[in-house]
Amino acid sequence: MTRTLPSHWYHDASIHNQEKDKIFKQAWWPVGPERALVAAGAYCALKLFGHPLLLVRGRDQTLRAFHNVCRHRASPLLQEGTGTCGAIRCPYHGWLYGLDGKLQKAPLFGDDDGFDPNEHGLLPVRVENWRGLVFVCLSEISPDLLSWLGSVDTLCAPFPGPEDLELYKSFEIQGSANWKAYCDNTLEGYHLNLVHPRLAQALAKGSVEIKSYDEGRVVAFHVNYGGQSEGARLRGNEGVWVYRFPGFQLTASANVFKGERIEPAAPNRLRSMNWLWYQGISEEQVEDACAWSELVVHEDLGACEGVQANLEAGVYTDGPLSPLQETHVARFQELVRRALGA
Repeated sequence: MTRTLPSHWYHDASIHNQEKDKIFKQAWWPVGPERALVAAGAYCALKLFGHPLLLVRGRDQTLRAFHNVCRHRASPLLQEGTGTCGAIRCPYHGWLYGLDGKLQKAPLFGDDDGFDPNEHGLLPVRVENWRGLVFVCLSEISPDLLSWLGSVDTLCAPFPGPEDLELYKSFEIQGSANWKAYCDNTLEGYHLNLVHPRLAQALAKGSVEIKSYDEGRVVAFHVNYGGQSEGARLRGNEGVWVYRFPGFQLTASANVFKGERIEPAAPNRLRSMNWLWYQGISEEQVEDACAWSELVVHEDLGACEGVQANLEAGVYTDGPLSPLQETHVARFQELVRRALGA
């Protein structure tokens, strides 16, 4: 019998810190649509599991990413959010960086033979684009984005992506649950009828087949909504729901593409960042479909928050995983164990 991870793995700070180094930093993370960063000087500043980052389009049209940290005394450079700038000036002591990250001026610094401006440019972060969605990676040794995505690219190839569609909305939902509790939930359909009644009804006349790829790092729900169902009207007859370990999932079909970043914020907190693109349906249907997508995240997170509270209460230690319903959960948890060397 396969049993779950120990309950303390869902709230222990030392486990969370190990995961940051051995799991989170090694992965690629979606940060938003490339179309928002097309013009020279367009930037986005954000925090990713505690790391302050900035992305900016250079005058040479190259999109670059950096740690949002001044090389002088570690001040943040740009406030979180989006905007445009001609250069990047530190608000603390005025150090000025070009859009390429090179230090241009260190005003009133004084003469110091040991100070080389060329060695004090912004610290770079890897950034790549997949189908119009921008990703960053904090590791210098992880594979390139397309290699890391693996089967995700093939699974989504039959469907339009962000490069083909118009972005309709983004939304963020935060909650009191460990990221693994949320991903455990993501990787099984066992809860579908009880937690997602509208989604279950949309699939009632269709079918769902769950498959694992790339040694369990990618899991796909192959969905047929059924020709006359609500799901078919809003999303198309067929689609995929895809999860890529540890924190990227998406929905793709003829009418919709949704990307989600499952971001660990603390040992017992997560942030779900979502972007939605649509085509081929009315404005009213788009609004309904978008509200439905938010509802699904709230439903999932509500269930996970209840689980999280009990995981921290001290009564539950671990439990059995169903060989029929939860094989992909078991593989996910084994990936976590291996990453932490347990």
